[in-house]
Amino acid sequence: MGKMKTKRKSFLICLMFVLFSLLAACSSADDVGTTSDNSNQSEESYIFRVATSSVATDADSVFLYKAYMDKATELSDGRIQFEWYPAEQLGKLADFFTMTNNGVTDIGMFTASVFNNEMPLMNKITGLPGLFGSAYEGTMALHAVSKQSPMLESDFLRHGVRPLLAATTPTFNFYSKGVKVNKPADLKGLKVRVSAGTLSEIIQKAGGVPVTIPSPDIYEAYDKGAFDVLMNLAGSDEVHGIRELSQWGTRNLNFASGTTGLMINEELWQSLPQNIQNILLEAGDYVAEHGSTNYQNDITEREEKWIANGDVPLHDLTEEERAEWQKLFDDFAQKFIEKQDVDFKIAFEQFEAEVAKVKE
Repeated sequence: MGKMKTKRKSFLICLMFVLFSLLAACSSADDVGTTSDNSNQSEESYIFRVATSSVATDADSVFLYKAYMDKATELSDGRIQFEWYPAEQLGKLADFFTMTNNGVTDIGMFTASVFNNEMPLMNKITGLPGLFGSAYEGTMALHAVSKQSPMLESDFLRHGVRPLLAATTPTFNFYSKGVKVNKPADLKGLKVRVSAGTLSEIIQKAGGVPVTIPSPDIYEAYDKGAFDVLMNLAGSDEVHGIRELSQWGTRNLNFASGTTGLMINEELWQSLPQNIQNILLEAGDYVAEHGSTNYQNDITEREEKWIANGDVPLHDLTEEERAEWQKLFDDFAQKFIEKQDVDFKIAFEQFEAEVAKVKE
């Protein structure tokens, strides 16, 4: 009987040991799960390849692309670095969506007017004139809408990319080596270099002939007379030869604006820890606000300097001329919007609402 009690006691001790081991194992498993959750925070270093079409000294590069990379590096205390390939060194702009999707580059720039098929909503909305009065207003609105449905899915995710920064340039003006375009009728029969998309449609409505030439080739094409009128920004005065080659230009035309930004490979994005994603997004938010303001101020300072130095005569529209342009803008926009689908109308209303927020 004594032996039986001893055996039972030993059995109970063994059973308690097994139960204790199981509880310890469960506790360890819980610890592993916690570690897995904490893996969203990374102290590793990351190097991203970035492809852009503009040269490094262009306004887009200085105030947007480089500003973004510098801010992300700063926010990460140097753990995020970039290999930058400006001026189409890594490939042609027309291939940037494909290059970013298939991993040739980690981050690629986009220009909505060039990718009018890939980015139908962004291209159509920002190509309409008169929606905003400054790069700051346009950029803050576009950056917000680019992260919302339907634009997020339509213009980015379905191509395997995700927006990090979406920006509008200051509004465009006309420059030429002699011919003057004071009112819409003056465009009739003239070849006008535009970036494509909706801008081309407006030029055609006014009777002009839109010509698309890659950004790195604009200076040579302008110099050789491949087009009559250049639709562009004063910020490209050296890169595109505006100040050097132009003999006439407009000011405060508010025709429309360019759109650009940076997108990242979606598969790569999903593989990044949460804190790295947050830094990349925060850098985009910062540059949307501050980069657009710096961009607008730079344009104004350049134009005032041109006038003071007598570099390029800049024509401020008369009230009569502005009324003619506004009529063209309104007629085009009304007919254009009527033809668009539900997604466009949703995104367009979102954009208008965001602009209103900024103006408040």
